[in-house]
Amino acid sequence: RYIDLSVNSFVCGEFDNTAYNMYDFALMKRYPWEIYGAPNMIPPTTSKTSSSASAPSPIQEDMHLGLVGGTQHTPLAPNYKDRQYTTSKHYQKIRPKLRKNHGSELYDSNVTVVAFFRQPEERIVSAFYDGRHSNGFPDLIWKELIKSTVGKSSTSKTKSRGCVIDSRWYHNPLMCFARFPGIAGCMSRMLTGETCADGILQESGLENLPYAFDIVMNHLDFVGLTEDWNESICQFHRLYMGKLDKPGGKRYWDVPLQGEFSNVHKGEEKKLGVESLNGFKDLADTVVYDAAKLKFERMVGGERCYKYMTHDEIKERKQSNYAADMPFVKTDDNGNVCVPMSCSDLGKQCGEWNDGCGKTIICGMCDVGRTGLPSTWRVQCVEGQCVDYCPPWNEKGYWFLSDDSPSIVRETIQEQSEHQQKYLSPVDAVKICEVACANTWNEEKSPPGIESFINTGLCKCGTTPSILKANLTLQDFSSAHALNAMCRETKARKEAVLLEDDTQPICCPYIPREPDLPIGWKRLYAMGGDNFEGEYFEHIRMECGGFKECESAARQKQAEMAVFDLSHSMCYLARNVVKFEDIFTVTKDNGSRVFIDLRNGATS
Repeated sequence: RYIDLSVNSFVCGEFDNTAYNMYDFALMKRYPWEIYGAPNMIPPTTSKTSSSASAPSPIQEDMHLGLVGGTQHTPLAPNYKDRQYTTSKHYQKIRPKLRKNHGSELYDSNVTVVAFFRQPEERIVSAFYDGRHSNGFPDLIWKELIKSTVGKSSTSKTKSRGCVIDSRWYHNPLMCFARFPGIAGCMSRMLTGETCADGILQESGLENLPYAFDIVMNHLDFVGLTEDWNESICQFHRLYMGKLDKPGGKRYWDVPLQGEFSNVHKGEEKKLGVESLNGFKDLADTVVYDAAKLKFERMVGGERCYKYMTHDEIKERKQSNYAADMPFVKTDDNGNVCVPMSCSDLGKQCGEWNDGCGKTIICGMCDVGRTGLPSTWRVQCVEGQCVDYCPPWNEKGYWFLSDDSPSIVRETIQEQSEHQQKYLSPVDAVKICEVACANTWNEEKSPPGIESFINTGLCKCGTTPSILKANLTLQDFSSAHALNAMCRETKARKEAVLLEDDTQPICCPYIPREPDLPIGWKRLYAMGGDNFEGEYFEHIRMECGGFKECESAARQKQAEMAVFDLSHSMCYLARNVVKFEDIFTVTKDNGSRVFIDLRNGATS
């Protein structure tokens, strides 16, 4: 079983029209970690904290934690046991601003730390185009940075705005960004407890270099190189995905899927590249990167373990004398290599399906926010398709077509050009409500079957919505949920708009972006706040239910924690709950999760 990694990098908010480009969040939204999270991500020697007076008990080795996510700009903590470091002038200056002061992952917590490194000047170019990325700068310094690095358009007749740094004028905004005090040395700082950009001393990172070099060479368990992605991924599998054949003593490891070598988050061609830096070198990070390259080369050894192979190359190798090296490749009786199908190839948007080569490809879960519909609507997976629907209508058997469907439902669907339609589209439902509201004064002359929607709590009457003029089809709604669709650009996202005063189906209660949380419920960790994790043993679809129903289900099943996921209308139940404080600052959420801690008789 494996997931389809070809997810469009844009994330669309379920409460408003926001959309942002972050592949990791887009991936997690399609594959919620409570269901698809990797098991046993925390070493068994780690202890969990508890509010009880008893000694903390170790996490079970086979515990399936849902830990997935990004560190979100959080550095490694420095070695607080190093007296030379903690008595240094540098430490005394930065101490109030250190992100973590509980102890080091490397020296105190026995955590396996892996890191990928990027060529320093390439990283600076990428940061420049990523909104002048400079995490760690306070507002005043960041505004000064922006002012210095906003160049004129290349088509402008006016000379590009430059900047003066250390009494020298630089003519392009990328050079201004790279040379801005506190930008260089990002890797050196993040390895030693500081933020990427130095917003305190605005130094170059050279002062962190001895500690950073030692960490790379002697303390990181694995290093990968962005510039050597294929080999890095293969080596990661070799080191961490292996299984030991105890009788024979040989170690086997899972060959990575070809999809892991694909560039699923392609960047746009940049007008300014490394050559535009005119020889600028990030001195501290160059040393760090060279150390990472040296460690990587030692790890790889004399023989590289894998490379990206096209299907033609796989077929050629499979038919050669090296076929024994490729037992993972399936062929038919004629020796033709089986090409696994992606979710898009299969025409699936959700669920789990045979990829055509004997494995199961997971297409994930449907989430709200892909269309412009308000938060009162829900989405469910039907035969591999994500269907926007209205739960109260579905409960009465009106959403999906059957012999018992009211005639107005069948007639509305028959008006569509799409054949074999098995269920209503949101536009169909709005049309039915528009007809129902127009005939509330004269039920005798109403269309057959419309009485099912008049004064029954299924329709809300108001102004005629603009969605009826948008000529949206069922396919438009379906296309918005495709894995590789850029949700913000789809027609259903832009034009499937229902305002509060519009005529529309009555679905679920409206969920505001910042809902008033009931007693005991809190925001789950999202770049700050409570940081809990646990073993997720069950997930329950809430339909129109909410906090009360989720908490009730959790108490009934004796869960220690319940997480309510607004994006998927899911209630996740967890046991063996761990409170990480800020030891493992794993950011996994985009603001759609809240939780309640039910340990020790927590108040409902």
